[in-house]
Amino acid sequence: MTETLLLRIPDADRPASWLVVDAFGNRIGQVQAGTLMEAAPFAAGRRLRVCVPGSAVMLLHADIPSNNAQKILQAVPFALEDRLAEDVDTLHFAVGAREAHGYPVAVVTRARMQQWLNELAAVGLAPAELLPDVLTLPVREHTLIVAPDERQMLARFPDGVAVIAETSLMPLILERHLSVLPATENCTHALVYASDDALAPEVREVLTTRQLEIAYRPVNDGAITLMATTARDSRAINLLQGEFGPRGGAIENWHRWRSAVWLLAALCAVFIVQQAVSEFRLRHEATTLDNQVTALFHQALPNVTHMVDPQAQMQQRLNQLTGGAASSEGLLAMLTAVGNALQSQSSVQLQSFSYHDGSLQLQAQAGSIDALDNVKNLLAKDPAFHVDMDSVSSSAGQTTGRLTLSEGNGG
Repeated sequence: MTETLLLRIPDADRPASWLVVDAFGNRIGQVQAGTLMEAAPFAAGRRLRVCVPGSAVMLLHADIPSNNAQKILQAVPFALEDRLAEDVDTLHFAVGAREAHGYPVAVVTRARMQQWLNELAAVGLAPAELLPDVLTLPVREHTLIVAPDERQMLARFPDGVAVIAETSLMPLILERHLSVLPATENCTHALVYASDDALAPEVREVLTTRQLEIAYRPVNDGAITLMATTARDSRAINLLQGEFGPRGGAIENWHRWRSAVWLLAALCAVFIVQQAVSEFRLRHEATTLDNQVTALFHQALPNVTHMVDPQAQMQQRLNQLTGGAASSEGLLAMLTAVGNALQSQSSVQLQSFSYHDGSLQLQAQAGSIDALDNVKNLLAKDPAFHVDMDSVSSSAGQTTGRLTLSEGNGG
């Protein structure tokens, strides 16, 4: 499975950090820090997920009565226009999966989006995902997620709302939002990705006052380690949508390939039908041959009611009649020749046969005397046999004749 390079673009006064993870979010190696140029070689052959500062992204909800992604993106700017201080023409909107409060929307200036992408492109990086770092925190039922990150803190509430703020402001933000959570999403637990002594006392006081059951889960190497392990199951919003979305993908080129895809599907359907018809025909032929073998077996051995191995049973009976296997070799050769000849003439039906003193007599019925004559000629091609046909009669459009095979030179 493809490995992923998680790259966190920092605020202006901090270096970038990155970490390689496998397809399950397990870290490979250690967290490293430096410039984007230093991070670029680690992206070779890996999927690139970039986390951008959540402080530069505004997170809102919009109630759009549609399930069409394109229509939602077109309607979101107008639905949120009254709640934004800037001109919507200068902003970029990205929409996540629908939630109880509507569609979550990430809003960032187009200039900032272009700046991030330009910085990445300058060192040869093309991200598959561009995620606000705070949205990589998981959403847990009835649980507040808190992650200290140097001078700031990241938090995710049970209703999916995410905030990032300076540590000094976080107690007020937590208190305010916890007080307005609906009863269905009330918060009873707090999961803190830090040790007890690393949590700001003011934040701990808010959690204690709210009577939340607090669990501490320290992470090494900072918040990027948490982002690497939780981004897969979070409700993160990929900012690469709309005008900043991928170009030349399969969806945009679908109209070019549509005819070829339909033709391939039609060919596959024809092939499947042909295989099914062929299998049905072969099964039918096999059943017909089995029935013929059964009929011949019961004609030859009328006293045997249970057929297990027709060839072995008939061989045993022949040995009994002729006194041993050696004397039955001629009969088996004759029966083999007769079977091949009858198989090539489907209109000829074997009615009975008898074997005596090295001669095999066959009573057969056909639609015409020509069909019987064809069987005689086919048998006569084997120089080991002499073939005669007599007692030929016709009645009601059917011709009955007797063929006699004996060992010797014939024509």
